[in-house]
Amino acid sequence: MKKLYIDDLRRPPDLSWDLVKTNSEAMTYIMENGCPDVISFDYCLSGGQTIRPFVLWLIDEDKQQKGAFIPSAFRFEVHSSSVIGENWIKKTLSQYLSNRFKRL
Repeated sequence: MKKLYIDDLRRPPDLSWDLVKTNSEAMTYIMENGCPDVISFDYCLSGGQTIRPFVLWLIDEDKQQKGAFIPSAFRFEVHSSSVIGENWIKKTLSQYLSNRFKRL
């Protein structure tokens, strides 16, 4: 099981997670290793960036591949301290994942 932890400050809870710190590192990781089974998101990243571009990229890649990019058993977590960011990630990904095969 592949697990990806995206955060510029915190460390993953244990060694079973791969760590990336930026949107571009996350995209590169997935392009090289495939989409992991689990992603844990922070919302605010360094340099005033947020995770939004990555989440939207992930969804777009899955749409382009007709639902074959994100694993069918994919799950995600949000460990961000930003309540607004947490809500955005959960809403955006949950809505897409629950309806993705209806739209494709």
